[in-house]
Amino acid sequence: MIAVAIILPSISPLSSDGKLNNNDDFFQYAGRHEAVRKAFLEYHTFPTRSFWFGGGYPTIGDPEDPTLNPLTLFTLIFGSVMGLKVIPFIAMLIGGLGTYALARYILGYTRWGALFSGLIFGLSLFVPLRIQDGNPNEVYAAFLPLCLLLIGLACRGRKIALLILPFVFYTMLSDGKLTSLMAILYLVILCLFDVIPIFNTFKTSNQPQKANIKPLKVIILALVVTFFIGMVRILPAFDLISTKGGLGHMDLYFQPKTYTPEGIPAYTYQQLWQESIGWKKVQGLVTVGWLPVLLSLIAFYIFRRRSFPWGVNLFLFGWLILAYNAPVDLLKLLWNVPIFSALYRPYKYFSFQIAFTFAIVAGQFFWLLLKIRPKWLEHVFAIGLILLGVWFLYPKVDKIQKETYTFDMPSESLVKQDTFYNIKGKDIVRNRKEPLNSLTYTNLIRNIGTVDWHTGIPIAENAVPKYFVDAKGSVITNPLYRGEAYFVDIKNLAEAYFRPNAIIIQVSLQKPDTLIINQNYHKDWHTDHGKVVDKDGLIALQLDEAGTYNITMLYISRSFYLGLIVSILSLAIVIFVCWSYKTKRLMKWSHNTPISVRWTPRLILWLIDS
Repeated sequence: MIAVAIILPSISPLSSDGKLNNNDDFFQYAGRHEAVRKAFLEYHTFPTRSFWFGGGYPTIGDPEDPTLNPLTLFTLIFGSVMGLKVIPFIAMLIGGLGTYALARYILGYTRWGALFSGLIFGLSLFVPLRIQDGNPNEVYAAFLPLCLLLIGLACRGRKIALLILPFVFYTMLSDGKLTSLMAILYLVILCLFDVIPIFNTFKTSNQPQKANIKPLKVIILALVVTFFIGMVRILPAFDLISTKGGLGHMDLYFQPKTYTPEGIPAYTYQQLWQESIGWKKVQGLVTVGWLPVLLSLIAFYIFRRRSFPWGVNLFLFGWLILAYNAPVDLLKLLWNVPIFSALYRPYKYFSFQIAFTFAIVAGQFFWLLLKIRPKWLEHVFAIGLILLGVWFLYPKVDKIQKETYTFDMPSESLVKQDTFYNIKGKDIVRNRKEPLNSLTYTNLIRNIGTVDWHTGIPIAENAVPKYFVDAKGSVITNPLYRGEAYFVDIKNLAEAYFRPNAIIIQVSLQKPDTLIINQNYHKDWHTDHGKVVDKDGLIALQLDEAGTYNITMLYISRSFYLGLIVSILSLAIVIFVCWSYKTKRLMKWSHNTPISVRWTPRLILWLIDS
């Protein structure tokens, strides 16, 4: 039933063929996915850099780059636009079905209660509205119940859940959105509560009430494994972020430099409760409907102990989303804490936790229906409540889905150019959805670079555009443009061919000269001729060898390959630990190894054994 309720409104976007979401953020992410797709399928290379973005950008280090996200496989198979429709659909299914499985098999809800929770969260408006706003890499908020389910299963001795959970964490984090980190914060808070004997969220029904550190062990182990195996993704991102202020104070294009009400779009009390219940057709990211909120309030009162950890999370994230509208501005207090300093839009990062909490706690109400006699009345009341909840949310989700992918890209906007060059907007904003010939996505398809591309982390954009594009779409020739590769001495000739990680240059050199390549300089460039130097922020080659020949330049990201080595070694260690645990060797080593190293297998056993 949950799958059907999610599939039916998803038919509209999934059957919309090549229709696009006419939104600046959507064009940004479609461009990122299309760059990965072109690199793999047209250039047959793994992209660590893109020559289409910003005059040459180390994309593998961008936190929002999708190259190493496992779900990018869908864009490779179906195309960038269809892939970005399939990924949210899968996320909604995971959200709904994961909530049902969590409620039914971990939290011990009745079948009706679990079904209600799964339907409410699966049809809640966060994912559809974030997709409509053009942010497909925020759909990983829907993975929150799956993470809780895996933690619960691991606490019950299902070791396979310990292996799956790091993969889920990595998938959530590999697209770089901060929503995933806020989802993990939610998980950590719940796991911490299990340490308190009366708040055992993950215990089985026959376990006595006592301090339960199993959930905390599971999430710590999963995060450590995710960190080391994901180093291939993490290290290049740290390398780039460190050049732009670091995690403590990231330099972002659209983030306010100081914490002010004008730059922080926080919820008001009125907006929060009205959106939550859908008051007078008001809807937003926290909308679940009046019925789940009402049932949650009843459950909070009647099942106080079982609901308390969920209520703390509801209170915390509600407090954060209010920001300066709360009596004490908690978000401002956290502004100088790493990661939190980048959370300048509370509605994006603290809303899905509120919707999920209402959905999961409301399912507890159905325990009360077990007392109804005769028994068939329980089913009647349960079905009625479920229908009321779905009746409120389903039309809204269906309407949002139908209104999202409606834009047809004119075919003339996608005509591929014979030679590569860059353009730059003239007196137009960076985060734009028009004119079409100034967008990163459309230019990428046409094999044109966009210097002022829509990105969050700014780096130097030194490449000289061949044309400027104004707000009307008029193309203006740049008199300063000298080509994509040229010599200081005009008697020498050069022609460049660009690839994601390489540049091939044909030169005809009469005497020693400096070759200027119209791409941003980076320390990781290597060449088989001459010496690579920085020339006013552009790549320059000092050449002494006269004659006609080809030069091959390669971009070799040191942070990527170092991270890859760490990831491979970490994966090998995990495989070795799994083998030694399964064959009982780990237990043997915990007793028979020298005392100085015996603590290692014992620590591993302590973390693994539930």
